[in-house]
Amino acid sequence: MKKFRVFCLVLCLLPLCLCVRAASEDASVTSGCHSVEAQSSLGTPDRLLATANAVIAYDLNSDTLLYSWNADATIYPSSMVKLMACLVALENSDLSDEVTVNKSALNLLPVGSVSAGLSAGEVVTVESLLYAVMVASANDAAVVLAEAVGGSQEGFAEMMNAKAEELGCTGTHYSNATGLHDEGSYTTARDLLRILEYALENETFYTMFCTPRYVLPASNVREEYTLRTTNYLMSQDVVSKYYDSRVTGGKTGYTSQAGRCLVATAEGNGMNVLTILMGADELYEEDGLGLDTNYSFTETSELLDYVFDNFEFRQIYLAGQTVTQYHVTNGDNDVAAAPLVGVYSALPTSLDESRLNWVWADEPQSLTAPVEAGDSLSTLQLWYGGTCVAQMELFAVNSVPVSEQILQQQENATAALEGSGEQSESNLLAVALTVLGLFGALVLLIALLLAARYAISRARRRAMRRRRRASRRRSR
Repeated sequence: MKKFRVFCLVLCLLPLCLCVRAASEDASVTSGCHSVEAQSSLGTPDRLLATANAVIAYDLNSDTLLYSWNADATIYPSSMVKLMACLVALENSDLSDEVTVNKSALNLLPVGSVSAGLSAGEVVTVESLLYAVMVASANDAAVVLAEAVGGSQEGFAEMMNAKAEELGCTGTHYSNATGLHDEGSYTTARDLLRILEYALENETFYTMFCTPRYVLPASNVREEYTLRTTNYLMSQDVVSKYYDSRVTGGKTGYTSQAGRCLVATAEGNGMNVLTILMGADELYEEDGLGLDTNYSFTETSELLDYVFDNFEFRQIYLAGQTVTQYHVTNGDNDVAAAPLVGVYSALPTSLDESRLNWVWADEPQSLTAPVEAGDSLSTLQLWYGGTCVAQMELFAVNSVPVSEQILQQQENATAALEGSGEQSESNLLAVALTVLGLFGALVLLIALLLAARYAISRARRRAMRRRRRASRRRSR
């Protein structure tokens, strides 16, 4: 009983620990541009390009959706399928693995299909196949790779679909590894963004994506030869009129059903911009034989002009930089609040600072010691006009223990409770002894009364017997 009373009092006196509500849903997603999932972009909602029917521009450095048009519309993927094919092959094989080209795989391709010139019985490495797919968009390399990694074309397609689901792609399905038209292959520009944001984190994938030319090593049936990129924005080796020095990497695609497609990366203004342009038109020469203009190239350059003319990368806060501080009840000092990681965003180059606004999405009404360094304290958002461009969680920089004065008060209260408990027990014992004493006295008194009554009764009986004997003697 004593221990229970002491425990209850200590619980009442202990200060409440820091309690912060769960961080609110990221407004930079639901009401902003700071995510792949953002439903609004930092840039204009108007259509910028004349022919492309699905467009995205995204800054990989700050995770900012700069521009989007029909981002979630269902489209045919063309050779963008090969991006997923390369990713799945990279994650499920070794670059040095050797593969023998099977004739059955090559027979799947239509005559005139883009190829790297592989031959049945040729032995090549997975690395060579991957470069052939990414640089030259080679369909023969894609089907050979699919068979080697997935066991069959169907098995590899299943692996690609599983990876798409893992990455959160809700509008994508694959039926082959090449992108040759099939009604069962479709995607969205946003799903391509999801795939590329993940894939470009893979160093090998990124290297292949940014390679303008690759020397395919000699094999058992041929000499070495050079593959050149089909992305003419990043190289002048084949066609020079589209070259754009800002472009660092990319992959092209085309079918008559999908139109001209191009994904590319470009650098400028501190940003690493990923562009996705699907379904652009093409213009042929007057004789109808030669391609005069591939609008996927010209419109990607137009899109980059818009991006670099209007946006730039900015650091908002450094990791560990104090943003604010909070008073801590029962503590000797305040607690400083800062983000654990650096906070960045792409913002307009002609920034109107009057449109910037800091909004507390989650802020504690009060804090009570102890507070530990690293405790989550609040959530702060940066809005530019009606768009949330960044959201950051703030954490305690320093610990704030309970003050010595409060601890002393707790100790005194505990000691007082213990002393009170001991005194109560002493009083209880005294009462118990008194009760026992009174009870004993009562028992003794009753015993004496009974003894006296017995003695009186016995004396009366003796006196009666004497009177009877005396009466009998007189009668004689």
